[in-house]
Amino acid sequence: MAKDADYDIDKLKRELEEYRNEIERLYRERNDYLRISAHQMKSPLATISFNIETLLGQYAGRLTTKQIHLIESIKRSTESLQNLIRDILELEKLRSGAIELVDVDYTEVCMKAVDQIRDKVQEKGLYLEVSIPNKSIIIKGNQFALEQMLLNLLENAVKYTEKHGVVIFSVDYDENKVTTIVKDTGIGIPEQDQKRIFEEFYRAPNAKKYDRSGTGFGMAIVKQIVDYMHGNISLRSKEGEGTEVTVIFPIKAVTERRRTLTEGGEKRKRIVIIGGVAAGPKAASRARRLDPNAEITLFEKGYFLAYAGCALPFYIAGKLKNQRELSAAVSGFEGATEFFRNVKGIEIKNLCEVTRIDRKKKIIEYHDLISDRSFTVPYDKLVVATGSKPNIPKIPGVGLKNIFTIRGIVNAEQIKSVLENEKIREIIILGGGLIGTEIAEAFTVYGARVTIIEKESQILPFLDPEMALLAEKYMEYKGIKIIKNNDVREFIGNERVEFVQLSDYQLPADLVILAVGIKPEVEIAKKAGIKIGPTGAIKVNNHMQTNDPDIYAAGDCCECLHIISKKPYYLPLGSIANRQARVVGTNITGGNQKFPHIAGTVIIKVFDCNIAKTGLTEKEARECGLDVISCYVSEYDREHFVPGAKIIKLKLIACKKTGRILGAQLIGEGDVVKRIDIIATALYKKYKVNDLASLDLGYTPAHANAMGILIVAANVMQNKLEGRFKGMRAPDVYKLLQKGYEEYLFLDVRTPQEYEELRIPGFELIPLEAFRRRLDEIPRDKKIILACESGKRSYQASLILNSHGFEDVWILEGGLRMWPYKITHE
Repeated sequence: MAKDADYDIDKLKRELEEYRNEIERLYRERNDYLRISAHQMKSPLATISFNIETLLGQYAGRLTTKQIHLIESIKRSTESLQNLIRDILELEKLRSGAIELVDVDYTEVCMKAVDQIRDKVQEKGLYLEVSIPNKSIIIKGNQFALEQMLLNLLENAVKYTEKHGVVIFSVDYDENKVTTIVKDTGIGIPEQDQKRIFEEFYRAPNAKKYDRSGTGFGMAIVKQIVDYMHGNISLRSKEGEGTEVTVIFPIKAVTERRRTLTEGGEKRKRIVIIGGVAAGPKAASRARRLDPNAEITLFEKGYFLAYAGCALPFYIAGKLKNQRELSAAVSGFEGATEFFRNVKGIEIKNLCEVTRIDRKKKIIEYHDLISDRSFTVPYDKLVVATGSKPNIPKIPGVGLKNIFTIRGIVNAEQIKSVLENEKIREIIILGGGLIGTEIAEAFTVYGARVTIIEKESQILPFLDPEMALLAEKYMEYKGIKIIKNNDVREFIGNERVEFVQLSDYQLPADLVILAVGIKPEVEIAKKAGIKIGPTGAIKVNNHMQTNDPDIYAAGDCCECLHIISKKPYYLPLGSIANRQARVVGTNITGGNQKFPHIAGTVIIKVFDCNIAKTGLTEKEARECGLDVISCYVSEYDREHFVPGAKIIKLKLIACKKTGRILGAQLIGEGDVVKRIDIIATALYKKYKVNDLASLDLGYTPAHANAMGILIVAANVMQNKLEGRFKGMRAPDVYKLLQKGYEEYLFLDVRTPQEYEELRIPGFELIPLEAFRRRLDEIPRDKKIILACESGKRSYQASLILNSHGFEDVWILEGGLRMWPYKITHE
């Protein structure tokens, strides 16, 4: 019996050994299978991730908002799977002993982990309590693995704790060990599930219900890391009250610790910026350059962070090859969001709408449009860069399809899609301002008939009426129909727009663009008690601060002061937004920079015509109570014999009493940009007319003429101020011709050939060369108005008449070149 028992025992031992070997083999095969599968999945998942980013960047084509949300969901699932693979591979490293253990400063590891989790704590609106000794605690371990262990514990604490809850991270030590406690006031772990919490793939049922994301590997990895580094881990938890995890490691040494520059006894400045496109990203970039350690978070409710909004008409017209060029122009790199996040270290929260500013608590509340959840974030300095929004007229039928505004990339893509996929023959643009006139050219590329409807008496309201007429004349020459003093009463159509109803007739319409102006987006600031100025935009001081010293504003949402009038002025331009944002970025990081008053410089290009303005218009100057004098000059932008020379037309405005230059307007196919910039500079330097006339400007026939248009205009203005020149504007001459006053004589002093080719109806011909010998034909009892091509010959004729006793002699300023009305052609 004893022998039989010994035999049975030996047999059982052999069987148990075989079972143990088989279990070990299966375990190894399982691990090998997981490791190999994980490695094999890394590459295709990386490809999927890259393709997702390509789609979201809309580099492969335009996406609807619904499609963007769907792809964002796929992106989150892909990231979850990538996290699972990462966890599997990390477990394999721990099991295989591939992680090297060295001396590690555990204090530094703890501080880094806490620093990385702060953003998530802020997003969720939690309170984080941290206690870390100011000693270097040296343990035997692996820095990367320790960081991952601590982050897993902290991320779990944050994930499973409700808003306004508390997460505690504390480190303590004695001569033998260092103890780390991560405690939260979250959902807790049911008692029956606590013994399985360190198993692979296991998640407590209440955790699954609370948050569906997670791999089930997080705590398993924590346990493996602790065991691998000869530590100990324990857990206490109560469902509904929270969880406390304690980790203990043996200590090698404790030494005095040197503070890093980022600590220095001061906390990192928390900067929150509301709004992207131009001002927001610029302010963030400037702040980052000046304060490398600041926590900068930028919120943008759209998908696209930073792009050149002024380039949208070019994009619609097909002058930009693809959508990427819109953001590349801003960041210098394709994919502006990734650039700001990865290169500049700025946290970007796109598709997140800020809904409230709490000035007392110094927090903002935002709504994540993807997850449909709300969070709060604290700030030390806040920047409001919410921009502007288009005016949507309350017209019946405005909700019909194919009625758009020009606002952002999404709108531009929708318009392009309609133009490319539908038969668009008639396009109506409601509004003849900056946006309406610039976008008109883009639509002609598609072969459509374009009509601008302007309810006021002129287009381009930033110009004086007679200069706007020149622009209107040019646009009509290019095939754009312009209807003024009329307004749309109704949009008519079945689902999509088909007609627009004006006051007394209808026009067909396949596509309508609403371009009736924009207004500052100030609602969130207004609700927070931020003062709004008389222009309807946010009121700021010269440091770009609002009435709250910790809240700044920049861009289209805030107003400026004009350099001439000193009054509030609203001019939503990208150039101003960027300059303001630089000042804001400087000041929120401790600087003391001032934003100067603006000259109101505007430049646009319509087809081949350049239109520019700086300073005050004549109308604005008179409204400011100034005694105004103006003159008109037309010249070539370079010597007339140089190929490519083009005519430009200038209106110069000055104060009659002081001679100070108040503003200028330029229009023409030639180079107006450098001329308007010179005048803008003159405004800041408070130049008078004689200062402008004395400028030593560059000259070469290929780029300028010997007496450039600015010098000529200054000389003309001096002559007017000194009473040597009497000029009359085209609109005033036109009124006289229309009324047919007999006391006026209208004389054209050009050559007979020029007169035959084109002339102003009502003007008689007496060539300048024949003036002296034909003086007897000119009645002395009439007021004489002289005209020529540019005004130069008229001035010579006026001198002849004045020298022979003719006193009431006037010159059509700017000549026929600046005549915007009907001209007779032979």
